Amino acid sequence: MSNKKILAIVVSLIMVLSLFAGIGLRNEVARAATLLTDDFEDGNRDGWSTSNGSWSVVVDGSKVLKQASTGSEARAYTGSSDWSDYSVEAKVKVLGVKDSSSGAGVIVRYKNSGTFYALVLRGSKVEIMKKMNSSSTTLVSKSFTLNKNSWYNVKLEVSGSKLVGYVNGSQVLGVSDSSIATGKAGLIADKCIAEFDDVVVSSSSGNITPTPAPTSTPTATATPTLSPTPTKTPTPTSTPAPTQTPTVTPTLTPTPTTVPTPAPTPVPGVNAIYVAPSGSPDNPGTIDRPTTLEKAITIVQPGQIIYMRGGTYKYSVQITIERNNSGTSNARKCIYAFPNERPILDFSSQPYGSVDSNPRGLQINGNYWHIKGLEVMGAADNGIFVGGSYNIIEQCEIHHNRDSGLQISRYISSATKDEWPSYNLILNCTSHDNMDPDNGEDADGFACKLTAGPGNVFRGCVAYYNVDDGWDLYTKSETGAIGEVLIEDCVAYGNGQTSNGSATSSSDGNGFKLGGSNIKVNHTVRRCIAFNNNKHGFTYNSNPGSITVENCTGYNNGLKVSGRNFYFEEGTHVLKNCLSYKESASSDLVSGTIINCVLWSNRQAIKPNGQLVTDNDFYSLTPTITRNSDGSLNLGDFLKPKPGSGLEGIGAR
Repeated sequence: MSNKKILAIVVSLIMVLSLFAGIGLRNEVARAATLLTDDFEDGNRDGWSTSNGSWSVVVDGSKVLKQASTGSEARAYTGSSDWSDYSVEAKVKVLGVKDSSSGAGVIVRYKNSGTFYALVLRGSKVEIMKKMNSSSTTLVSKSFTLNKNSWYNVKLEVSGSKLVGYVNGSQVLGVSDSSIATGKAGLIADKCIAEFDDVVVSSSSGNITPTPAPTSTPTATATPTLSPTPTKTPTPTSTPAPTQTPTVTPTLTPTPTTVPTPAPTPVPGVNAIYVAPSGSPDNPGTIDRPTTLEKAITIVQPGQIIYMRGGTYKYSVQITIERNNSGTSNARKCIYAFPNERPILDFSSQPYGSVDSNPRGLQINGNYWHIKGLEVMGAADNGIFVGGSYNIIEQCEIHHNRDSGLQISRYISSATKDEWPSYNLILNCTSHDNMDPDNGEDADGFACKLTAGPGNVFRGCVAYYNVDDGWDLYTKSETGAIGEVLIEDCVAYGNGQTSNGSATSSSDGNGFKLGGSNIKVNHTVRRCIAFNNNKHGFTYNSNPGSITVENCTGYNNGLKVSGRNFYFEEGTHVLKNCLSYKESASSDLVSGTIINCVLWSNRQAIKPNGQLVTDNDFYSLTPTITRNSDGSLNLGDFLKPKPGSGLEGIGAR
């Protein structure tokens, strides 16, 4: 069992946190001690016992624990039978169900297969249940809609006779029951196929209070893990304040995106290094004597966090994390924004010379780094360049750079193919207004091209108003095929020009460009939206392979060029549950397999029931793009079909 710890120390840091954090942590988190964690990255379930079902560790992006049978109530359990007051938290995803009563969740006070408490997400409700002497009782429940193939963060806390349930960080249920006093921690998959990840068991504060559940029903976070994903670190215990992104409009009014910057709560003097715009390399990197980012990068150890205080950091040279400077799968090296502060890395003073040698902003050649909550702007080349593997770039805003905002490619030209960057996760980032001064055809929002290895993932990201494309997965004959890329829950709009209208005749303007040079690579795009791009929404770009495009929506693309929402002229591509709707004449063109799609042809889109798609089939055609407190996207009602529209299950919404 990887990352598993049994601790004998209760961390009491409330006074320190109140002095330095100034953020709204729940008291029970501040008082809690971690008893056990498991992210299953060691590839086994050592330490876990099971009852019923078929349990194994599989790869679904990263490694997860999967229960693969719908035949009965299946359970996995671990820990001590003497545990009494604690919480169990895990990421839970339901893949398939036997019937409407099927569901999955977490267990506390597990005595045996017939005696325990559980918080379970079912098809139409969330409940805290008790199983006593093999008889199941619902202690409390509320209405809930369980979406399959979506990750939920599920937590059940027990202290004395009180049980409190949380979904995606919000308290949903509370109840008292004293039937079961102690027991192990566990997971439950009741007549369903389900996956579990990032299990954390923490001692309880002893002060939980079951209060009435909120009136709103929690929804799935927009961060399902359905693909090769880097090894994950346990979820930070801070509760960041949500940061909103201004509404965007279909008229392409320039709209800067504000990216939230939640980060773990800093604990001064405990395994952290602090940097500030006024920091000095001669300082030790404490919160009152911060150092520089360049110095911190050279001294940070695996498992340590570099906190960047808010403000503008001006650089005229590239900042590089060298190839031999890496974390580990169980202990990343981290650079986080200080909570509720915004560090801006401004490289605008870098000189612009040769496109082959221009400096980048932040170049990450090492492995197992986690970069979170930074704003990077003005670089003479890429804002962030990822040349290493197993890195996470999260909740960063990359803009006004002079090449692609974020690019994944080999770190040096002599790197062999087995050294190409692989299994990086770009999570909930925004890239906009990037433009190359030389010809205006190279600066994309996000690029994973030319020399990238397998398993790279973009999730929950937005690319807008970049002079070339939103996403670029270009390949060329000199270097051959890149690794397969997954893009999911992402949005591309307004690409082909910057927000002030700057563009050249060479600016492409595709939302998602998925290939190049007639080289086959079988990429996957899921639940993505492309709208108001100057050229195509989704294009194979001469990739004759088998690209899978599933539950994606193209709307109103081809604004300034004769473009299409979906353009896949050759290959054995698969389009499933895709939706196309627009105002212009260019019909979609698809070669391959089309399953349950509504495509645009001859100025109309026809539903499976034979009726035409109209504006009235959607709640809204006005884009509203914000982010939730965890950084995931919130699109409101934009392009969301109404019930009874005949478009249920089709498109990204």
